[in-house]
Amino acid sequence: MGIIENVISYIKEQVGVVDVFVMDDDMSKDVDSIEKSIKTRTNHDYVSIGYDMALEREHRLCLFITKAFEREFRTRLVLMTGDGTIMGMNLMQDEIEEYNKRDDVLFVSNDFVVFPEEHGEGEEMFVLYPYEFKELEDVIPGCRDAIGFFPTPSSDAYLKERFGLPIDQFIFSTLIAFNG
Repeated sequence: MGIIENVISYIKEQVGVVDVFVMDDDMSKDVDSIEKSIKTRTNHDYVSIGYDMALEREHRLCLFITKAFEREFRTRLVLMTGDGTIMGMNLMQDEIEEYNKRDDVLFVSNDFVVFPEEHGEGEEMFVLYPYEFKELEDVIPGCRDAIGFFPTPSSDAYLKERFGLPIDQFIFSTLIAFNG
């Protein structure tokens, strides 16, 4: 078996996986267009660096999963200005206690802080970074540079429709990409 088949076989064995599909170039371009068209409710640009990085990888897969697919997805969402100044970010569970002790942050939700003293230049945007999927590299020989990210709801709906899955709030899509 080739690397793609090995990755698919391994992923399909995991608890909480509904199905796995290979994303062809046309589908990858469609998702890229959707991701680049997103604006937030506050009219900020949304930049999925995770998907930009996925497009640089040789292989892309779409996984449909339930909450039973237990992994630690350390995905960072950052509020950033055009010059790269970080004005806010989501916190990982193990960071919340530390940030609760700080007086230079403002919690706008249970796990998102802003830095009121930070001021940058240029348009503000929300930037989503990928999560690492090192597990694949550890168990699949030849798999390298494995990352993943959660697409926007618009891309999620497109992917579910494209692969014939119901638009179901209990089934989530996550995209993974890797070299090998």
